[in-house]
Amino acid sequence: MTAIASRHHAPSVQYPVERSRWLGGALGLGSLTGLLVLAAWAVLGASARPWPFIGGCFLLWFLASAGAWHFWVRLPTGTLDWDGQGWMLRSAQALDGRGALAVHLDLQRRMAVCLRQPGGRPLWLWLEQERAPSRWGDLRRAVYSRPGAGIADAAGPAQQQADTV
Repeated sequence: MTAIASRHHAPSVQYPVERSRWLGGALGLGSLTGLLVLAAWAVLGASARPWPFIGGCFLLWFLASAGAWHFWVRLPTGTLDWDGQGWMLRSAQALDGRGALAVHLDLQRRMAVCLRQPGGRPLWLWLEQERAPSRWGDLRRAVYSRPGAGIADAAGPAQQQADTV
């Protein structure tokens, strides 16, 4: 590994993953807001609509809320490990296999990520700075870094270009 690649290589890190009360509250608030808007529409603005249509809208709200609750309850917990080559979630719900992590939402102090392990289903994780503030910076560096082999490969073309100039 070149000096540049080793300098930008993120350290190994272990980070706790737990079900987030903040996320649960946000999903609950969204569901409650949707219910209040739907109820106001049904009472004040949907007088010309047939009640089966309005009932269908309430059913759709219920299914969306139940889906959000199901997602939140089934969020995996455990320890997320980065060893410089790949990610692994150590928990009762997850396979112990190395995989790739993709960031889908970054709110600086909170992140929604997806861990894809070979042969397993994608695991959605909600990471929060409050779980381990002293390791949050290391986790963010690791999330946005490439695996060790990828760093060496990325430095290879740059070194080849420098040799030809």
